[in-house]
Amino acid sequence: MAAYSSPSQSTASGSPLLFDQNGTSYGSAISHTAGSGTFTINQTGLYRADFHGVVSAPSNANFPVSIVTSLTQNGSIVPGASVPHNFQNMTETSPISFSVALSVSTVPTTLQVVPVGNASLNSAFTLTVTRLGNLTP
Repeated sequence: MAAYSSPSQSTASGSPLLFDQNGTSYGSAISHTAGSGTFTINQTGLYRADFHGVVSAPSNANFPVSIVTSLTQNGSIVPGASVPHNFQNMTETSPISFSVALSVSTVPTTLQVVPVGNASLNSAFTLTVTRLGNLTP
């Protein structure tokens, strides 16, 4: 399941990014409603989440500004899926990305991409969640 956002969006600290468009999807193990920030995993297994986008601080911010963009699983930050950046001025942008494996043993499980620290301006972002296989005992 892949989803992306075509327009840039301002996001308050702690609010998930909203993915307004759905891309390729196959099967029912992962679902996403266009316009929402939540991906739902409906089948246990091993998954991979790949995210990329561009983040910047709003022009009215008091610099320096610190923003950490993270993947959350059921509201908790996924280890290895956080990208911090400290902005020194309003003309600065930062490409951000992460790729992380997820073990899902309880369903439904929700995933969100959440920037924390200051408000942020986010653009050209995509999240692809892929089921890799079954969990082995």
